[in-house]
Amino acid sequence: MDIFIRRLPNATTRLDLMQFITSALKPKWYLLQFSPLGTLEHCDICRIEDPKLGQVEYHGIAHVAPPSAALSLIHRLDGETFKSKPVEVRKFFRRSLKRDKREHSSAAPKALHEQRRQDRRRPGIHLDYLHAGITGDTRSPGGGFAALPH
Repeated sequence: MDIFIRRLPNATTRLDLMQFITSALKPKWYLLQFSPLGTLEHCDICRIEDPKLGQVEYHGIAHVAPPSAALSLIHRLDGETFKSKPVEVRKFFRRSLKRDKREHSSAAPKALHEQRRQDRRRPGIHLDYLHAGITGDTRSPGGGFAALPH
């Protein structure tokens, strides 16, 4: 199951995010549980830039198995402090026009009906996935992101 960590602080590395998640996957009572609650299989940082507002946001997306561990992790991390900033953690939903549950009544104006069929994201945003590196203003001279060596 994918989880979404909303509004990461600046200067967050992928390794920092992975350590934050895996520390919450470890059992609290070592005498009662002998194995970890789940495993972190994949983790990325998503950079969203809104050129109209001049704002940049960073969010984390992580895949945790099994789903029961992911749900437990969501409850454990939601509202926790990460790098002196509280984070919101929830289940990540991939958007699809087929799963749009909003009503599409014929009485609605045509412009509204067409708007609802389109992607619901804010218009004009730029979305990048940072598979390695650090959040913040770390653009390299070529326009891409500076990656940390492996």
